Amino acid sequence: MIKEGYLWNRKWFWIITLLALSLLLSYMQPLQLKEGGEVTCLSMMILCLAGYFYGGPTGLFTCFCFGAIKYVLDYPGIINVPEVWDYLLGYGVLGLGGFFSHQKKGLQKGYLFAVLFRYIESVWNCVWFYYMVDQTMAANIRYGLIYCGGYIGAEALISFVVLCLPPVREAIEYVKYVATHDYEDDLDTF
Repeated sequence: MIKEGYLWNRKWFWIITLLALSLLLSYMQPLQLKEGGEVTCLSMMILCLAGYFYGGPTGLFTCFCFGAIKYVLDYPGIINVPEVWDYLLGYGVLGLGGFFSHQKKGLQKGYLFAVLFRYIESVWNCVWFYYMVDQTMAANIRYGLIYCGGYIGAEALISFVVLCLPPVREAIEYVKYVATHDYEDDLDTF
């Protein structure tokens, strides 16, 4: 039997929970592009919550761990440098949103900032590692901007709309309170 208030202010429990939920949602892909990009069911948003709850350094650590775990799950026993780079750095930069956690509307600002850096990293990775030899550099950059903007932009837009819904914001704020404060008998104080 779990004693009352046990899950309150348990940093590692909440980090692992957010990481696991984000991993699960990352495999729910309503749209998957032929060259590897996919729109997931809000996995980037859930992953960014670790930084929002506990700040930038914890967010970066959690997001890098997510990238490493996802790479091992997606490419077991294979070392593919472009993909290692894309998974570790591409997902790792999502933790940058945590540096906005104490600002007004910090969740939305941080999420957009983190997704922008994920987009920049993905375009860079696309151009640097997957360039098309028969095209000019300008054409490769244009292709990377459009291709990466398609799947990252779609998920970012959907997630941002969800983040702006008042019931979702209230639920996230409540979970943040539970994750970062000691248990109180009177829950009406929130």
